[in-house]
Amino acid sequence: MYSAVLHLRGDKLTPQPVEDSDDNVLCWNGEVFGMNGSDDDDRRLMQDSDTTFLSEKLQLAGEKVTETLDVKEIDPVVEVLRAVRGPFAMAWLHAKTKRLYFAHDRFGRRSLLYRRWGSGRDVIDELAGTETTEIEVLESDLERFVLSNVAIGDNEEERAEYQELPASGIYVLSLRTRQLRFYSHIPVDQIYSLPVTTGLNDVQDRFGSKLPAITDMDSFLESSARSLLVALSDSVGVRVRSIPPRILPDGFPAARVAVLFSGGLDSVVLAALSHFHAPSNEPVDLLTVCFDETSGFASPDRLAAELAHCELCSLFPERQWNLVKVNIPRSELTSQQHEVQTLMAPCDTHMDFNIGAAFWFLSRGHGELQTSTQENATLAELNAFLNPQRADLRKLETQVAALELFAGSSSPLLCPVLKCGRKRKSGCVVGVCKSCCFKMQRAVEKLLPSESDNDQRVAQGCRAMLVSMGIQSESHVDLLLNLLKEKHQDTEGEYLCCRVHRTKQNIVKATVAPRKTEAKPPTQYHTSARVVLVGIGADEQLAGYGRHRTTLINGGEAALRSELQMDLNRIWKRNLGRDDRCIAAHGREARFPFLDENVVSTIATFPVSSLCDGDLPRGVGDKRALRLVAKSLGLQSCAGLAKRAIQFGSRIAKVSNNGSNRQTQGISRFSSVS
Repeated sequence: MYSAVLHLRGDKLTPQPVEDSDDNVLCWNGEVFGMNGSDDDDRRLMQDSDTTFLSEKLQLAGEKVTETLDVKEIDPVVEVLRAVRGPFAMAWLHAKTKRLYFAHDRFGRRSLLYRRWGSGRDVIDELAGTETTEIEVLESDLERFVLSNVAIGDNEEERAEYQELPASGIYVLSLRTRQLRFYSHIPVDQIYSLPVTTGLNDVQDRFGSKLPAITDMDSFLESSARSLLVALSDSVGVRVRSIPPRILPDGFPAARVAVLFSGGLDSVVLAALSHFHAPSNEPVDLLTVCFDETSGFASPDRLAAELAHCELCSLFPERQWNLVKVNIPRSELTSQQHEVQTLMAPCDTHMDFNIGAAFWFLSRGHGELQTSTQENATLAELNAFLNPQRADLRKLETQVAALELFAGSSSPLLCPVLKCGRKRKSGCVVGVCKSCCFKMQRAVEKLLPSESDNDQRVAQGCRAMLVSMGIQSESHVDLLLNLLKEKHQDTEGEYLCCRVHRTKQNIVKATVAPRKTEAKPPTQYHTSARVVLVGIGADEQLAGYGRHRTTLINGGEAALRSELQMDLNRIWKRNLGRDDRCIAAHGREARFPFLDENVVSTIATFPVSSLCDGDLPRGVGDKRALRLVAKSLGLQSCAGLAKRAIQFGSRIAKVSNNGSNRQTQGISRFSSVS
């Protein structure tokens, strides 16, 4: 048994594997943030080594385990592991009975892989998800059995032999009898009931932090948001306060925590809540990654992060907020491709690479430092780009629709342009698909007034093209042009700006002023934080994906509940193992506040109306309770943003998918960036 240690708890490092006085051996990768039903243990765990704590608990439980313990009887060691609140992957060898206990937590927040059996029969997969039971393992299979947090192998074929260990329970392997037992985890909603402390003017979490009051006309939504605020603050608090402080060589306090910061709802709320728990004299590092070299590293996530950073600096001016801009050109992504592929194994799709690479570069924590509000992108400019509910564009959309440019379409879902057949995009100013919107924008730009005289032949050709696309007549083209001229005079903005179909050139021109040549290069910064907060788990529980809204509309509340439970049940396989491996590669630990057991059990009590409202648009009707939490904290930039996946928001999908940003490309097997 071998183990490596990232020291984050206790006064001194606890070497691993840990061997107790009964010769039991523990390999532990995780955090015990609490034990079910024991407040005294919670207080001890805030400062002491959780590895030593758990080893002692397991040793006491192991004294009660006998050779004749039946599979239907309560196993004291299993009960200890079931009681752990926090992420973990572990293996514990009970010396007396030669039993190996191995598992990771119920969500799979720490990576744990096993090498598949040589016989072709996967008994681990057979047992996963069943009631407590046991099965015999072949001796030849036992000789091949390997547990590891990463896939081991010199080539892709060898690494492909590994699988993620299912996170549905605890496995017990007898090395004497070759019997493998499985004990399922207790459902999370039966674990812990969270009390909410409230007052007339404030809300308090378990640490006494005074949080803002939440009010809303919807009493159910208000109650849900208040419970979520307290549960999340508790979760962030235990994950931040348990980190030991660090001092830089110059005597200044170092950042103890960083946030993987997209500028979206989940990460900005976590950053704001960290302010209530990190000492006021310590900086908080906000790590934002961008792969869009052609735009000057001005991807949607980067722009959102700059806006959110501006808000945090304004709301909490006593805190130093370090925005760390991790800019990755294509050449660097290509050079690190093998490293990311090795870490993400056994995951092997384009989407796995895109997300894994984003987390790998983020957790490396090296980039350009920005501590104050950026001067070349004003709050108004950034908000105009990021806010999908801009009133002026909604008004323009209505006015364009009233012109009835196209003859009656046979389908309200399809693009009305002749011979197109693509799906139209809700919110497009002209009501067409992305490709046709770009064509119309280019034609309109050539027909509207500019500093130089328009070529008449070019103008006539553009008119003819618009009519050939299905616009009813040239008079309808004139109506559109006149409307856009009026809009331009009223707003002094662009003639035609579609809020869902923007060209890259428009993004850069509209939001980022030309970069001035600086006398000195940007300050390079390397985060000292060994813990990063990650927002994974919010979308899976709070109905953050677009398909959740569709499920609610088509199937009702029961269907949405089932979809959310399915997402939570499979998060260990789709996300967490891969992400943990890519983040831990740099000696940092990912902590997931939205997957805290108390947070999960709290959200499980919310009515569906506090999660999603199908009558409201994206960015408003999804993750409703969390959006209200954000507003109560004073966060406006992220409160109205719709879900944007990291592979698209950071523009890595466009780089690694050979120029394609299509979602379907992501599920195919990854081959190469170039």
